[in-house]
Amino acid sequence: MFLTAFPLLAALLTRDPILISGITIATKLPWLLFSLFTGAISDRMDRRRLMIGSDIARFAIVASLAATIVTDRSNIWVLYTCAFSLGICETLHTNCAQAILPELISPDQLMDANARFTSAQVTSAQFVGPSLGVILFNTASALPFAANAITFAGSAALIKAIPNVHGVESPTTRLRDDMLDGIKFLRDNPVLRRLTAILATLNFFYFAAAALLVLYTSDLLQSGELTFTALSVGAALGTVASRFLVGPLSKRLESSGIITFALWVWAITSVGIAFTSSRYVAIASYIILGIGNGLWMIVNTTLRQQLTPARMLGRMNAAFRTVSWGVVPFGAAFGGVTARYLGLRGPFIIYAVVMVGCAVFARPILKPLRSEAIGTTVRT
Repeated sequence: MFLTAFPLLAALLTRDPILISGITIATKLPWLLFSLFTGAISDRMDRRRLMIGSDIARFAIVASLAATIVTDRSNIWVLYTCAFSLGICETLHTNCAQAILPELISPDQLMDANARFTSAQVTSAQFVGPSLGVILFNTASALPFAANAITFAGSAALIKAIPNVHGVESPTTRLRDDMLDGIKFLRDNPVLRRLTAILATLNFFYFAAAALLVLYTSDLLQSGELTFTALSVGAALGTVASRFLVGPLSKRLESSGIITFALWVWAITSVGIAFTSSRYVAIASYIILGIGNGLWMIVNTTLRQQLTPARMLGRMNAAFRTVSWGVVPFGAAFGGVTARYLGLRGPFIIYAVVMVGCAVFARPILKPLRSEAIGTTVRT
């Protein structure tokens, strides 16, 4: 719910594109600063308990933010602090979640499990949540944050109910060495290394534009909160729909072919988003964009799980996200500065140019992936 409530609240406090992009910076900066640490922790401790703890912490953070809004003590710096704290918890929860999944199912179920997991996550976090966030925000600005606090408490209870499986052995090494092992494993695997480079590039330029989506909606599309919500919901709808495409595509194409398809989807839609002034074209573009997002997420996650031993999953995911998500704050800052000096459409045009370039040169970019089939087994 706070995916939409955060920028809407920020837009009430300031119209400066740099300050608004700061919300994205604060949310994603923990991936750069803390992911290696939380990833190493997730390989040393009970992942199930760590996920519960992170959700309890997020409950406290969001509830506190709701209290500051009710008492009229919120400001842009309070939003930054809460966004940053939530980001730290997210690094721990996500590293544990992706590492624990292969322990709960058989290897031949991994692709389908990731597709279901992705579609369920996106449905709640980008489809239902943002819509409720806007509705509740319009009722009272504190409501979406109070409601989100309740959902984090519910999440902790649900995680407690899953099998007590975590695949973590008692640590015999130093925490610092574990963190370095994750980096080395990622560096030495050509497929994982290339996936990291691709996502880092895409995230930098995508979030340069996405950090300003609330201003894009109001100033370029001349629309309000309903359209802003429809863009997020549209992307989520496309991501959910990708679940039903990945099965047929995986029977015809190997992983590099599916990712090439996703790159072309992104390229075409990014051009539409960058140059349109029509809310309907923008919404349609975001729906199709979501299909590319879903295909990428499913294939990318499955490959990483298949190519990494269970004992290394937390550290590898942490190293992967430190690089690929660590660039997001810099991308958001780049977008804010670009919008101030080149106009609001500038970051969206630059993103479209980069996406078209990636699609055109997909064959050499994805060369390390062509020999890796989806069914590759996990190394032990």
